[in-house]
Amino acid sequence: MCESTKTTPEDQRNVEIKAHIPGGAEGFSLRVDIARRLTGSLNAEEINQRDVFFESPLGGRLKLRYLQAPARSQLVYYDRPDVAGPKLSKFNKIEVDEPDVLEKILSQSNGALGVLAKKRHLFLYGQTRIHLDEVKDLGYFMEFEVCLKPEQTLDEGQVIAEELRREFGIEEKDLMTGSYFDELVKRKKEISS
Repeated sequence: MCESTKTTPEDQRNVEIKAHIPGGAEGFSLRVDIARRLTGSLNAEEINQRDVFFESPLGGRLKLRYLQAPARSQLVYYDRPDVAGPKLSKFNKIEVDEPDVLEKILSQSNGALGVLAKKRHLFLYGQTRIHLDEVKDLGYFMEFEVCLKPEQTLDEGQVIAEELRREFGIEEKDLMTGSYFDELVKRKKEISS
């Protein structure tokens, strides 16, 4: 998630693109090479994440993101349309010192939906966070988060995201409409049917 320079929740927004990476590990490696070339960085920041998703009765998505120390875990609420291509995501997040206790409280009050684990390879390019993700039980994905400045419009962010999509060779058919967690739930239903 992008960092906001202001403290008001309405200022936290980005334009996102999520996509499947075709070609398995080879396709993933190719995208890592593109990110290295584009950013001039040989190594990505590797982040192991475990997200617990909860019911969100008023809409949007609510997750508790466990991060490895010294990073602090985060409670994140976000809302974005389930459409392919660049889309506006509005979010709020707060760092959490006792994630296990918060998970228990949210499970009891809201209900837990499930867990998604991934290894994220993070590259920074201008105002964009490039995520190359190895998602447990799903495969390889990538995500662009164009962190919008307060004065920037949705259209400006969409132009940046689309340029990156082309640069990384992501085709329309590979774009995702929902979240990784949505994809995981769908996959589990298909397996159990």
